[in-house]
Amino acid sequence: MSDDIQSKAAELMKKVLTVGVGAIFLTEESLRGLVSEFKLPKELLIAILESANKTKAEFLRSFSNEVISRVMEKVDVAELVQEMLTHNEIQLEMNIRFKPKKKKQAD
Repeated sequence: MSDDIQSKAAELMKKVLTVGVGAIFLTEESLRGLVSEFKLPKELLIAILESANKTKAEFLRSFSNEVISRVMEKVDVAELVQEMLTHNEIQLEMNIRFKPKKKKQAD
């Protein structure tokens, strides 16, 4: 009996961790499928999915800010632009077309 409870608890923890990590890496549909296995009330399911989406957005925003700040610490933007302009030509091509409007038919 004790082994059965222990195995169920281990399985539940595995699913909880999967949902936690999945909140960042899984799509909402995949996460919905995972969470629906818990047979939770609809309100709780919605709250979990909203929390997961909020956590995912916050993680990605924080991660991207950290990556950008680390890159900016190592790159001198002014020097990079100066080097690019010194060693490269700028070529700009543009196409502009004018098309007559279709006339509306009178009733």
